[in-house]
Amino acid sequence: MLRSMWIIFRHELRRNFLRKGYLFMTFGVPLLGFALFFGYQFISEMNSRNAPADQMPAGGVAGFEELGQGIRTAGYVDQTGMFPDPGDMRDVFTPYADEVAAETALNAGEIDVYYVIPADYLETGDVTLVMPRFSLSQVSSTPVRQLILGELSQGVDQNLFNRLVNPVNFREINLQRDATGQTENNFDTDFLVVYLFAIVMMLSVFTTNGYLMQTVIEEKQTRLIEIFVSTVRPIQLLGGKILAMGSLGLLQVAVWMGAILLLGRIAAGNAVPALAALGGLSLDPDKLIVFALYFVFGYLFFAAAYGAVGAISNSMQEGPQFAVIFTLPAVIPFYFLSIFIATPDAPLPTILSIFPVTAPLSMVMRVALTTVPVWQIILGLALLAVFDGLMIALAGRMFRVQSLLAGQTPKLRDLPRLLRG
Repeated sequence: MLRSMWIIFRHELRRNFLRKGYLFMTFGVPLLGFALFFGYQFISEMNSRNAPADQMPAGGVAGFEELGQGIRTAGYVDQTGMFPDPGDMRDVFTPYADEVAAETALNAGEIDVYYVIPADYLETGDVTLVMPRFSLSQVSSTPVRQLILGELSQGVDQNLFNRLVNPVNFREINLQRDATGQTENNFDTDFLVVYLFAIVMMLSVFTTNGYLMQTVIEEKQTRLIEIFVSTVRPIQLLGGKILAMGSLGLLQVAVWMGAILLLGRIAAGNAVPALAALGGLSLDPDKLIVFALYFVFGYLFFAAAYGAVGAISNSMQEGPQFAVIFTLPAVIPFYFLSIFIATPDAPLPTILSIFPVTAPLSMVMRVALTTVPVWQIILGLALLAVFDGLMIALAGRMFRVQSLLAGQTPKLRDLPRLLRG
C-alpha cells in the first residue's frame, strides 16, 4: 500500500511542480513583487536626481515637495486677509488678489494648482483646491495647511504649538481581546502577521488543490483513472495525490512568506511604510505550531473535497462550479473581520473557529488576536480531523464508483449510499 502511494506521490509531485502555472505562482509572483519594489525605488531616485534646482524647495520649507506630492509651485487666493505674505514659503507659494488672476496663472502654466481660502475659513475650515485636470498626485491639503499653520503659529511657543497640532498620542488597550488581562501591545503587528498568513494559506490551498481537481478531471477524460483504480486502491490513489499537493502547498507558503519577510527587511530603511512594517513581523513558536496544525488538517479537508469534486465533474467548466460549495464557506471569516478584530472571543468568532469548514482561517485569526483556550483549539482540531476522514472516505468512494459510471454525475441523494459503499 505504501509503495503504491509513494509511486503516485512522486509522479504527481514531479508532474505538478513542472506546471508553468505553479512555477509562476510560487516563484514568479515573489520575483514580480521584488521587481516592482526595486523599480519604484529606481524611478523615485531618478526623479529626485533630475529635479531642476530652481524647483527644489527652499530651506525654510524643506520637504515641501514630498509633503505636497506632485505639487512644485502653487498659488493661493486669501479672502480672509490673514495670510498676505507666504513668508518662508514664498519661493513655492504665490499670492493672488482674486480667483481670476490665479486662474490666469494656472492656465499659463505658471503654477501647478491654487488654493482658495474663503472669508469664513475660521468658522468652517474649508479650503478649495483648483487644478487644471484631476490628478491624485496633486490632491493634497498639506501645502496650504503648512502655509496657514506657519502664519497662525507666529509668536506661539513651539512646544505648545506642537501640542496643539498633535494634542494626544493614542495607545489602544482592548481588554476584550484577552480574557486574562494580559493584552499584547503589538496588536497591529500580530494582526498583520495573521492576515498575511491567512491570505497566503488560502491562496496556496485553493491553488494547489485546483491542480489536484484538474488532474483528476484530465485523467477521467483520458480514461487513465480507470486503469489506476484497477491497479491500486482508490484511497492509495487519492492519498498519493493529496500528499504531493500538500508538499507543493507547503513549499508555496514557505516561499511566499520568506519573500514577504525579506522584502520587509529590505524596505525597512526606505520610505515605504507599508512594506517597512513587514520587517518587524514576528510570531511566537506556540502560535506557529497552531498555524501549522490547522494548515495541515485544513489542507487535508479541502484536498479531499477537491478530489471528490474532480471525481463527479466531467469537465473543467463543471469542477469550479461544484468547488464553490467549499470555497465560499471557507472565506466566511473575512466577511466578519471587524468582529474578529473587536471581540475575537465573542460567540460568532468562537463558533466559526470550531466549525470544521471555517476553522482553519478563523482559528488562525483568533490565535493571533487573543488567548484562545486550549480546549477550543483541541476541539477544533478534533472536529476537523473527523471531517477530514469523512471527506477522504467520500472522495475515495467516488473515485471507485463515479470514475466507472461513464460520466454520470451522482445526485445529492446518492451521496450517503456512496459513503456507505
